Amino acid sequence: MIDYMGKYNMKKAGISLKKQLLIIFLFIAFIPMTVTALLLYHFQTQNALNAEIESQIQVLKLVTSNIYQKLTYFNNLTASIYYNDDIMSCLEKGQATLLSSPDKKRIQPAIDSLMRTDDMILSVSLTTMAGDTLYWNDGYSNAIHINSLDPDFLQKIYAHNGSGVLSNPITHTSKRKYPASNTSIYYGRLLRSLTHNFRPIGILLVEVDIASFEDILIFSNFSSDSTFFLTTQNNTLIWGYQEENLNYHIGDIISTDVLGTPPYSYSVVTINGEKYYRFNSQIDTLEYNCYSFLPFSNIESKTQFIKTLLLLICGVDFLCLCLIFFMLTKQFITPIRRLSVIMQEQDYLNYFPSPVYPVHNEIGNLYDSFQSMSQRTLTLVEQLKEYSKKEAKQQLALLHAQLNPHFLYNTLDSISWMSQNGNADKVPYIINALSDILRYSIIKENDFVTINDELSWLKNYMYIQKIRFQDSFTIHYHIEPDMQSYKIPRFILQPFIENSLLHGFSEIHQGGIIILSIFTKDNSIFITIEDNGKGMSDLLIHSVLHGKNDGIGIGNTNAYLKQRFGQSYGIEITSRIMESTKVIIKLPVQK
Repeated sequence: MIDYMGKYNMKKAGISLKKQLLIIFLFIAFIPMTVTALLLYHFQTQNALNAEIESQIQVLKLVTSNIYQKLTYFNNLTASIYYNDDIMSCLEKGQATLLSSPDKKRIQPAIDSLMRTDDMILSVSLTTMAGDTLYWNDGYSNAIHINSLDPDFLQKIYAHNGSGVLSNPITHTSKRKYPASNTSIYYGRLLRSLTHNFRPIGILLVEVDIASFEDILIFSNFSSDSTFFLTTQNNTLIWGYQEENLNYHIGDIISTDVLGTPPYSYSVVTINGEKYYRFNSQIDTLEYNCYSFLPFSNIESKTQFIKTLLLLICGVDFLCLCLIFFMLTKQFITPIRRLSVIMQEQDYLNYFPSPVYPVHNEIGNLYDSFQSMSQRTLTLVEQLKEYSKKEAKQQLALLHAQLNPHFLYNTLDSISWMSQNGNADKVPYIINALSDILRYSIIKENDFVTINDELSWLKNYMYIQKIRFQDSFTIHYHIEPDMQSYKIPRFILQPFIENSLLHGFSEIHQGGIIILSIFTKDNSIFITIEDNGKGMSDLLIHSVLHGKNDGIGIGNTNAYLKQRFGQSYGIEITSRIMESTKVIIKLPVQK
């Protein structure tokens, strides 16, 4: 059984079944699948980012701890000087006087032992307060003299009261004997007397090869994709790993836009147009910061696999949805649309059989049911057409039968009146006109006549009526010349002319005017009959058009035109009381 209500709703909404199915796939399948894939990708990316962030922070903490332990090692190493009586006595003696050469040679083995404790140490310089410099130098670098120290670094040594501090990196221009970094950093410490109220007795400088810091990163499993910075409190770059990736060099002052992250946290920074995750930690008790910069591309590479996998899954799901949509469209939507088109375009006045659906399923049964219904409907339409033809002929015959006796009686009455009142000379003309009218009326060959024939009959009819009404009206004809051969129903004009004469002019004894116009417009024939009579009310117009009063001729004519040519054709009446009435007859063009 056809769901007429659903069909009505679809038609009202203007959405076809195919579009509805597509919308269902979009909102129930594809869009949720896409959103789920995006959320999963975001979740996996965030997990990878969080794991990398946690790893970077832990590694950076480990690197920081190792560097701190290394510097603590220097503190402990240099503190061993306090346990060497020869060195301490020389420094105490050098407080007031210069040391002799034997004194310097006596402490040389102790300094030599200090120097060889670590490969990071390039040189050791021990200076008394009197200005003597005791140092050990194995050729890796030239020991720096205290007087050549940076004043700020020297002031920093004094300010820390015996705690070790690091200098800014120093780049050496002289060529070294052995492979080593051109950049080194000095560890400085103020030595105080243990017997004379902790007064300053010397300064110890340890030159450290900055390249040896890289071992700390290697042992800490630091990511090879990241860049590492070790900076002072004022953001001076002491040492860096792959610092050239960010276009920075040892000794550069790095702006707070690049650095400045709170300890043990991360943020995002853009350097040279590329985004990095920035991590930071501090070396406890020392004024140094450790930074690492991880490129965004590193995180993207870790999520590339899941991204590719999700794209592949989305692609496969999309292809599956397209295949399902195609199958549903082919098996259901297309046949239903074809049947819908056949139902909408089926014209039982010009019937064509619907094609046979070869598949025996519910849709095939629907096709068969529609075919059977169409055959039954066609039979009923044919019967209705035959009935309509008979009814139209009966209506037209009724119209003719209505015309002839009525008009003949009035005409004979007029001839009698003229004979009795001395107008016998006009009687032959009236009889000739009446003879032509009767001859025209008894023609049975065709119900349609040319406009020229209908006008000839109408002029005879009006001649008799003017005599009858003693020339109390005039009629004007406005006919397009090339329309004389067009065909219209026989006696189509008589009911309206008669209505004007008998009803429109019933209260007018002179000056009645009837205007008859015939023209074509939009492939239709328009006949207008306008008079200046007393007019008609809307209620009367409705009664006349539907044959509910004495004007049965107009009602029959209107019913006949609509029955024969369709509802768009027929009669329209407009009127103004005591002014005019206008009748418009619309007919199809027939030649």
